[in-house]
Amino acid sequence: MNNFARALSKLSQVGITMVVTIGMCFFIGKWIDKKLGTDIIFLSIFTILGIGAAFRNLYVLVMLDFKKEEKKEEKQRELLGHKKIEK
Repeated sequence: MNNFARALSKLSQVGITMVVTIGMCFFIGKWIDKKLGTDIIFLSIFTILGIGAAFRNLYVLVMLDFKKEEKKEEKQRELLGHKKIEK
């Protein structure tokens, strides 16, 4: 897979993950407010939780991709005969 397709895949994965997470929390909060007869208390709380969860998922996806790239670079260095760099 070329770099453009890989980047497009990651971008769509991030976008879909964020929209679904925030949307689910929004509608759960709206549903609870409707059931309890409150204004927008739970809608606000769950929307904020959804935004936090979406950014947490974004962080996890980025870190997994970063670690995958590090392993790939380390493997290339080993193939070229370079020593492992200790941190």
